Formats: sequence, C-alpha cells, structure tokens
Amino acid sequence: MRADPALAGIAGRGLLLAGIVVLGTVPVYVYVEPSWRALVARLAAALVVGVTLLQLRRTLVERVARAGASALDEARDRRGPEPGVPHHFRDLVGDVRAGLRSRRYFEEALWPRLAALSSQPPARPPARLGRGPGVAALREALDAIERQP
Repeated sequence: MRADPALAGIAGRGLLLAGIVVLGTVPVYVYVEPSWRALVARLAAALVVGVTLLQLRRTLVERVARAGASALDEARDRRGPEPGVPHHFRDLVGDVRAGLRSRRYFEEALWPRLAALSSQPPARPPARLGRGPGVAALREALDAIERQP
C-alpha cells in the first residue's frame, strides 16, 4: 500500500523539524539545571507536535475544499427560499425562534416589537428558566394583541 504523497511530505518535514529542534535543544538541555530538563524536553516535543498538527490540519482543510460540498449541502443550497415569501417574514420567523430559545432576546428584542403592535401591551408570557416563553404562551399573547382594536 502506497503512502499518500501529502502525508509523506508532512512526515518528512516533521522529521526534519524534529532534527533541527533536537540540534537546538541539546545544548540548552545540557546547560540547564536537572530540574528544568524535563520542561525543555517537553517544550521541544510540543513544538514539533504542534507544527506537525498544523500541517495536518491544513492538508485536511485543502482536501475537504477540493472534495466539494456533500450531497446534503448541495440539496440545502438548491432548496433556497420559497418564491413569493417576503424576506421580512423569514426574518420574523427567525426572531420568534430566537425569542423562544433565549429569555434575554425575548425580553430585549422581540417583546418590545410585539408590544408596539398594540395600543395596550398585554401581560408578558410567564418565564421559563433561561429560555423564552413557550409556544402556547406566546400564542396567547399574540391572540390578545390581535383582539385589541
């Protein structure tokens, strides 16, 4: 079985870097006190492993980019937005979803916008721990807004 040329290049560069680091580290290792020698060896090893991992990561990113999108990504991109749906409505749907997930977003962004739609702001939906109101509670608040003249 043949080795991948990119991985073989990374291995070669890693060995070359290890050799250079050993040549630079040995004098330091001999010069420092014995209590510091383990730290010098670990730092040298961390340098070699870190640089090699960065090279492996770059190779992986390049391969993923060359492979193109997966079938799932392509299907999602083809789907796109439905024709005839205004972007304001899609933004509002995103705001409602964010308001249901985050109590802070609901309190500071969504609720003031909903309350501005009515002459008398209705009662706030009950709080859930760290999250926005439930769907049923939000529906009741929206119904109260719609019933107002």
